[in-house]
Amino acid sequence: MPNSKNKNHIIEMSAKQILSETNAYIKANPRFILCVAVLNMVFMLLLKVIPGGISNPLCLIWIVAYYIFWCFFYRYYYGLQPYFQSNSIYKSLAPSSKAMALMLLVVMIMAFLPVLPIFLGFNEKYLDFYERYMASLEGMSTGGEWSLSWGDIIIGFGIICLLSPFLLCKPYLAWISALRGRSASFRNVGDRTKGNYWTFVCISALLLYPEAIAMQLDKIWNLQNWLDYSVGTIIFIYSNIVFAKIYDWFYLKN
Repeated sequence: MPNSKNKNHIIEMSAKQILSETNAYIKANPRFILCVAVLNMVFMLLLKVIPGGISNPLCLIWIVAYYIFWCFFYRYYYGLQPYFQSNSIYKSLAPSSKAMALMLLVVMIMAFLPVLPIFLGFNEKYLDFYERYMASLEGMSTGGEWSLSWGDIIIGFGIICLLSPFLLCKPYLAWISALRGRSASFRNVGDRTKGNYWTFVCISALLLYPEAIAMQLDKIWNLQNWLDYSVGTIIFIYSNIVFAKIYDWFYLKN
């Protein structure tokens, strides 16, 4: 009976309060945040110097190390000792693997769905659009050269924001829960966070669009990804604290 009541209870999240608590945490823990920022930038620089980027098999070592680094971040944030615990890292692989599989499925749909109009006999103008779309999608997924208009940025990242509650936010909360030794069920996260779809979309937009703009300016000014890396590092650290506060909101405070 208690479980059924919890499922019917809607907890409303305040985006303003979440961001306020995030800023307060950063102000209260400047040394820790600075250390995380430096280490994260080191990881980004290491990725930059790996020949071929993520297509290089050596990148697998980088991915494992980077994953463990963020596992440490959350265990330290919650004061869970030991900070490096193999059991918690192992359990966290389940929700993260599910999230990656879900994202891969969506990317495949985004890649192949635009093919349908070609089979329906659309003209060469659409074919030109499709080739540009696929080139941009490939460039974004591999970190290569890609060119998008500001309209593409607004629409493309708008779609990502609309999908983010299912592809990013809820899987992330399940992952944090696993690191804390709690349930990593996506359904459990869905029950706790239901009724907050548009709040998740708004928070995602606030986190994703600044990085999208930085990527675009980096290409326009030919800064060799330095602006992208710098802004992306700051936003990614900030985003992880935001998700920690979101987890606290649904799992610890309510």
